[in-house]
Amino acid sequence: MHITSRRIASVLAAASLAITAAACGESSTAPGGEQELISRVTLTLTPQAGGAPLTAYIDDPDGNGPQSPTAQVGTLALQAGATYTGTILFENRLETPPENITEEVEEEADEHRVYYTVSGAGVTVTTLDTDSQGRPLGLSYRVVAGATAGTGQLRVVLCHYDDAPKVGSSTSCQGDTDIDVIFGYTIAN
Repeated sequence: MHITSRRIASVLAAASLAITAAACGESSTAPGGEQELISRVTLTLTPQAGGAPLTAYIDDPDGNGPQSPTAQVGTLALQAGATYTGTILFENRLETPPENITEEVEEEADEHRVYYTVSGAGVTVTTLDTDSQGRPLGLSYRVVAGATAGTGQLRVVLCHYDDAPKVGSSTSCQGDTDIDVIFGYTIAN
């Protein structure tokens, strides 16, 4: 078989086109982009009345895989009746250096949402930020502790929307779960 330079150029052009098309399918900014790998979630609650921030984190050694997350490190000891401004940090600490996934979530805000679900003693969580279409995002939030002492849990779910549309009024994840962890908290008088 005789291969001409024109045929080689044609084959190389086709291969280049195939690689380019495959790379477009891997875009994490297009709808249906890949899920994030998150191995640590850190919550920071800063008292609006002043004082030291409260910080706690949970590691998940394989992201949203079959291994269970580790125990919470740090305490979320809230003062009764206090209001806190909250931030969340998602990291892939399986990379060296660790990758800040929160930046990617913010860049792809239309495809993500952080859901906060409280169980136990009186705490309310309100999302403060939105995506480009005015739908809740959840990277910044407000926590208000009730007036009664007690304990509770704060479930944090980062939802990634692929095929399902992101609905601003939803109260739970309707897409794929990037990470799902539960933080414990206390309220003291």
